[in-house]
Amino acid sequence: MKNKISNSKLFNHALRASINTPIQGGAADVVIASMIKLYLNERLREIRYKILLQIHDEIILEGPEEYAEEALKITIECMENPFNYEFPIKLEVDAKIGDTWYEAK
Repeated sequence: MKNKISNSKLFNHALRASINTPIQGGAADVVIASMIKLYLNERLREIRYKILLQIHDEIILEGPEEYAEEALKITIECMENPFNYEFPIKLEVDAKIGDTWYEAK
């Protein structure tokens, strides 16, 4: 016997997807724009910081410990303002310094 999916299950799945897809796509656009801004940041290059890894909405950078606070401030600024225009809402960034990803979470 074939599994039948009820019309209400199909409808609910389509509804969730129609709501979730633009949100996830928009969030991905923000992260990509932030990564580009970080990659192009001259000061981060000067202090030898680079993007190591991106996981969902997290970006992990690596560089010399003596510039960690400065790199953190630059990273927050780039992530709060990923576009070259004023975004209609304030993006809040939670960023930390750590020797491991676990410490920085």
